[in-house]
Amino acid sequence: MIIIAICDDNVADRIKLYETIERYLCKQGVNATIFTYDNPYKLNSVIESKTVCFDIIFLDIIMGDMNGMTCARIIRKQDKLVNIIFLTSSTDYVYEGYEVNATGYLVKPIKLDQLAKVMERAIAQIESADKASICITYRGVTQKIPTKDILYLESENNKVNIVLAKIAEKITVYAKLDEFEQMQQLNTFIRSHKSYLVNFLYIEKYENDKFVLTDGTVIPISRTNRDKVKEAFYALLNSQ
Repeated sequence: MIIIAICDDNVADRIKLYETIERYLCKQGVNATIFTYDNPYKLNSVIESKTVCFDIIFLDIIMGDMNGMTCARIIRKQDKLVNIIFLTSSTDYVYEGYEVNATGYLVKPIKLDQLAKVMERAIAQIESADKASICITYRGVTQKIPTKDILYLESENNKVNIVLAKIAEKITVYAKLDEFEQMQQLNTFIRSHKSYLVNFLYIEKYENDKFVLTDGTVIPISRTNRDKVKEAFYALLNSQ
């Protein structure tokens, strides 16, 4: 199931895009839920509340007192991986889109063939990200958790808390943090401390003794781990 958001203050454009997306999804046999918003403040409020986890966001660039590019920068502080597709009447903002790692642009009026190309790209990225998952047993149920959804892991006695990035929830399992550190799927995670394994994708700020994550969480870096953390951080940074 793919979750899509459309944010456009023009009612006619919003409805037209909704209908075009539905046509594409129906043609491709893709299951999705589409949410619509008439201003970026409402969209950002939902993202910040972590009540909905979007896979794709269609974002109009020209909107009232907050344009789509500003909105995208705010979104990126909360979610590094969501596919952002800009809606525009011109290509003036194309270069700014690189700053927020936009998946693509759609120039209005939007046609089905235009939409299909950018949707194929977005869905391919979603499917690729979904392949990177860890398998855990939680409350008697075995489930997969995409590594992209994990903010950090925290060791607590003989348990590990898996703190999720997009929803206000943590999953606690009986395990050792060392076991997770050895998982190949978690090769973008950094062991900053004996009690913490942090997802590089959500590191907003790196200081000598701590990481500050995109949601404001502060993760300590132990004195004994500082050299290894520095090496791992810059290796991952250079690989992006």
